[in-house]
Parts: sequence; C-alpha cells; structure tokens
Amino acid sequence: MHEEWRPIYTALVCDIMDQLGHRDQALIPEVRPSRSDTWFAGPALTLDAYATSEHLADPYGQIFAAYDQMKGGEVVVLATNGELRSGIWGELLSTAAAARGVKSVVTDGLVRDIRQMDQMGFGCCCRGYSPLDSAGRCVAKAVNVPVRCGGVLVHPGDFVLVDVDGVAVIPAALKDEVFRKSVEKLEGENTVRDELAAGHSPREVFDKYGIL
Repeated sequence: MHEEWRPIYTALVCDIMDQLGHRDQALIPEVRPSRSDTWFAGPALTLDAYATSEHLADPYGQIFAAYDQMKGGEVVVLATNGELRSGIWGELLSTAAAARGVKSVVTDGLVRDIRQMDQMGFGCCCRGYSPLDSAGRCVAKAVNVPVRCGGVLVHPGDFVLVDVDGVAVIPAALKDEVFRKSVEKLEGENTVRDELAAGHSPREVFDKYGIL
C-alpha cells in the first residue's frame, strides 16, 4: 500500500517540510528500523502508553481497542512516554495486526520477538528490544489520540514514512503538498546527481539548481 511513495525517502520529505516551516518532524535518531532495508508508509493509528508498576486486571485493554479500530495500510505509532524496560509490542500483536492489513509499528519504546517480526515481514522501528512483558511495567491508556512519540507530536491520521534514515511524520493536512513537492525535488536531485557524477563542482551545481 502507498506504493506511490516508494521512491520518496525520509530525508527528502524532511527537506520539503523544512521549506514549509515544519522543522521538527523527524523522530529522535535512537528510534531505528530493525532492518537496513526497512521501508514503510501509512497513516498513523496512535497509542499512548505509560510506565506502571500496577498489575492491572486488563493490562492490554487499549491495545485490544486499537486492534478493533485498525484499517489496512495504517502504521501503529506507540508512544511509551519514557518507559524503556519492557517490550509492549511483539510477534502475536504483529500477527493480529497483519490480519487486519496493518503491517508496521513505530515506537519510542521497546519491542520483543523482533526475530519473528522480521521473519514475518512486519515493519518495525523502535528504540530497542527487551524480553520483558509489558504487563505490570507499561500500559496503553488511550488509542487514536495525539501522542508525543520520539519527540514529535503525532496526530491520528498523520502520514508516517520510515526508511533506514529514520522516521518522518507528515501532518495530514500537508500530505498531498509534501508528496508533490517531493516528487519535483526528486527529479531535480537526479539531475544534480548526474552533473556531480560528470565532474562538475558541488558549488557550481548548487548555485545552478539550489539542491544538494
């Protein structure tokens, strides 16, 4: 899904958002893809989670609520608000989500079962891995609300783009404009690359095209 975005990469859209005055739309660099060939994109389905020491009767309730709201092609964006002990997402949740057409997750917390997630082709960008269960350690408290994930405010429906460089979040209202301008800039970058490869100086090329 969203294959029209496949040629577009995170550095490109961040350049465009810089031009539009949105200069803080990339998650912190510690949030990394699990594989070097990772690429995925889609509108955000958000979850807001927090550290807890309570052993709740229904520790996964809001995650189940998120499952009920999933639409194919969405990206789960799971904010943990600083909890970095347990894996709040794993293989079985990935399996359930994939059955609904949701095949990727971004979190500023930890995940577990990453080997199985990678093997099943479930896209993942996270802060790290942990074998610990989230029950009694981290609990999701709300679904499809604005969250601050990896330093970026993410609203439900904002467009998330992930590749090896990291995670870019495009506000929903800017999605079409960012896509159009990204395609235009990509064409310019291809021209610039050809001229640099032909031996023209970076200064000369930049002065000519304003792209580097």
